Formats: sequence, structure tokens, C-alpha cells
Amino acid sequence: MNDHSDLKNIEVAIVKGDTPKETFLKGIEILGGISKFIEEGDQVFIKFNLCFPTGFPTNTNFDILDSLITSCKKAGARKVYLGSFPFKGISIDTISKFLNLKEYFSNLGAEIVFLDNSDFFKKKKLKGDQLNEIRNKSFSTVTINEKEYLFPKIIIDSDKFIIINQVNVNPVFKLNLSLLNSYSMVSPKYQDIGSYENLDNRYISNDQYKQDLISNILNVFAIKQPKLVINDFFYLLERAGPYVYRDSNLKKTGVIVLGNNALSVDLITLKILNIDTQNYDLILEANQRGLGNIDFQKINLLGEKIEDINLTINLCEMKLENINLKNIKVNSGQLCSGCYKQAYHLLNFMKTYMTKDLKYNPNNAFLIGNSPLEPERFKNILLFGDCAIKSTKNSNFRKLEKMSKKNTSKKKSTKKKHKSGSQKKEKIKIIANKNILELPGCPPDILNCFELLLQYYGKKNLPNLHFFENLLELVVKPKEKEKLRVMGVI
Repeated sequence: MNDHSDLKNIEVAIVKGDTPKETFLKGIEILGGISKFIEEGDQVFIKFNLCFPTGFPTNTNFDILDSLITSCKKAGARKVYLGSFPFKGISIDTISKFLNLKEYFSNLGAEIVFLDNSDFFKKKKLKGDQLNEIRNKSFSTVTINEKEYLFPKIIIDSDKFIIINQVNVNPVFKLNLSLLNSYSMVSPKYQDIGSYENLDNRYISNDQYKQDLISNILNVFAIKQPKLVINDFFYLLERAGPYVYRDSNLKKTGVIVLGNNALSVDLITLKILNIDTQNYDLILEANQRGLGNIDFQKINLLGEKIEDINLTINLCEMKLENINLKNIKVNSGQLCSGCYKQAYHLLNFMKTYMTKDLKYNPNNAFLIGNSPLEPERFKNILLFGDCAIKSTKNSNFRKLEKMSKKNTSKKKSTKKKHKSGSQKKEKIKIIANKNILELPGCPPDILNCFELLLQYYGKKNLPNLHFFENLLELVVKPKEKEKLRVMGVI
């Protein structure tokens, strides 16, 4: 674990400009030039956003990335590496091929690092023991607060570490800040909080999931702290994000915040965007750990003044019921941040990419959380998460009443007597409701939810999702997933 940043000389620059590149370069100059951060012969690692095989704004703005690489090279950097772990199940090699990243960075004099070692996957003769050997050479085992993490050696061994972060709205933390960006220095396996068997009310009311997530994020951040941090929100996604959804809106602010301490840069970013910093738990916990400073008097602010920049943005919808979907009624019980986050993404995905599917399948209820309100007269009921599944075991919707008629007449000797003496009595039979789809997990896995939805409704009734699943097979490849497991990535 590297030493904490120098908290006595914290500098943060607030910069406004006409283009992202111009604004970034202006910010570097305000901070004293790139040579203040990069020395001759340095090995530099740049951590950027690399979630999906898509471009900006889901991933980092490449205009700024280009300028940062060029600046590091001009300052005399011996090597400039770039990397990040993407969404669970997607290999870096797949994203690199989609976006032509290897050649693009090479032309700039830099190199993308395949942190998951997926560039070796094309070698068909590699066996399990060989993959294990590659893994051991690539990662160090680091213990923080009694938790072990496989951490990329190339990041640990780099002389200078830089975070360039694309700021978008975030359903759990309001904004994607640099502290969250640092989390994907480790693989999805080590980002996973894990499932809980005892889901009691206290676990949910205390939002233990979020507490554990914050602890995990800060553990990872403490392993290797950056010398330079850039929060780019020249353009940002508001309303729905951090990925592109139907309700997303790309807003131009013209502002970038950068400095030598991640916590302080994030704090100023929140302040500029008029988000309450007094109760921002991720920032407060980081400060408690001594990872930065939240005392404005001890932060040397450069460039624009906060009061001169009046910005407000629309954050993510906190109430799932307000994500209006055609033919789906959402009922929420008490829920933790984990289930809220996954349901938020699933519902926004359905609203964005499954419009025809929703049209074909009317009368659906989506229940989430502990003891959600019972739905009335819905054809299909979706139970999202272990809390919803377990807390509704005895709910009325689990059973259906079926009317049947039973012939109570005695046998008659003649047909005529049989007719006159026959009586039919109605009988109510209780049967299990089979129109229920359980989406298990704490929280559920989105990709697993896709598969369960297709199995339940059928491919013909979900043409959009079926098409998306076929595309997903090009990105999340079963053979690669198995090698990612061996590599300790998922």
C-alpha cells in the first residue's frame, strides 16, 4: 500500500472553457504544468473509464485522454500505460477490438494494459495451470482491513498514477466520482459485495450493503492513490445514468475539476453541482480514514470561483415507481442500495431497449424489497431479489382459486331418472400461482435476469431482448468467461 497523499499542500483547479481539450490543458497550466506531476523517466499508469464496448459518455472522453497522454510524453514519461476493469463478464480484449484501442493508444505512444490478461485468451493451447501462472505474474495479493485483493502489479509498480474520471449521475452515490473510478482498479470479483443469508430488517434499515460497498471502495482506493485526479464533467449524463438510457440527457457544463487529491477534487465537484456534502457518506468515511481533506479552508482553490459557477443537474430517480414503464407496475418494500441499484438498471434497460417486448406483454407487476404491497389482478408477477421472494412466501398472490363442478347425483337405473336426479355442486380448489417469476440474488445479477426473463416469457414474446442477447454473446463470450474465472477476475 502506498503512502497517503500530502494533505498539507492540496490544490484543486476549477476550469471553464469552450472545448474539453482546451479546458483540460488550461487546468494543468493553472496547477503548475504537467511537469509538476510527471518527471523524466517516469512510468505512468492512467486509470480511465472503460465499462462497455461503447464510447463517450459511458467511457472517458478521448479528446481529454489524448491530451493527457501527449502531455505525459512531453514531460518525459518513459512509459504511459492505460487500463481499467470493465463490466462483469466482458473482457478487455473484446472492448479493445470493438473500439480499436490497442492501435489508437499505440499511435499516441502509449499502451493499453489488459488487466484481465484477456490478450492471452486467443492462445488456444493455454491450460489452467498456465493461466494460473500468468495470473500470479500479473497480480499481487494485498490485504487491507483484513480483506484480500488481487491488485495489478503494473499499477503498484508505476511511478505515477493518474485518474481521469468521466462524471455522470449514479443511482447509489448521486455522481460517478473519482473514488468510484478507482474501484475498477480491481476486477469485478473483488468489487462484488456478496450475498447475505440473514436478510433481517436491521440489515436493510441500516443499508448494510451500502456500508460494506463504501468500505470496499475505500480499501481499494487506499492501495494506490493518484498523484493527479481529473473529474471531467464538461459534458455529463443527467436524469438517468451512468449509462445511456432513454431518460438520459447529455448536459454541457463546460467545467472540469482537477487536482492532487481525489477526495478534495470530488468534494469540490459535489459543491459545484450543488449536492449536499455534509451527509455524503462516501466522502465522510474517506475523510475519517485520512484519505483526504473536507475542510475547505485547507484546500487551495485555483481558477474559477465556486460561487461564480451556478450549476444544477437532475439526479437519478430515487423512487423506482417513478421509472414509468409500459405495462409494468412497480411496488417497492423496504430495500437496500444493492437491490435498488440493480433494479434501477434493469428497469431503465427495459424502458430503453424493450419497448416492443413490454407492448406484447401486458399486466405485469414488479415487486422488490421486503414486504412490498401485494399486486391486484396482474397476469405476471416478477419478484426481484431475495427479500421480495422470501417476504412474500405467504402472500395471497401466491395462490389462485379455481372453481370446479362435481357431480353429486346417485346412479339411476334409467336415463330419465339420472337426468332429473343429477345435481352439480361448485367446489373451490386452491392452486399455486404459476405466473410468478423469481429473480433471485442479493442483489440479483442483471445478466442472469435477462436469461430468466427469456425463459419465462419466451423468445417470441421478447423479440428485443432476444436480439440483445444475441448481441451480448459477441461481447460476453462463454469461453472467455471461463478463462476470466480461472484468472480470478469474475
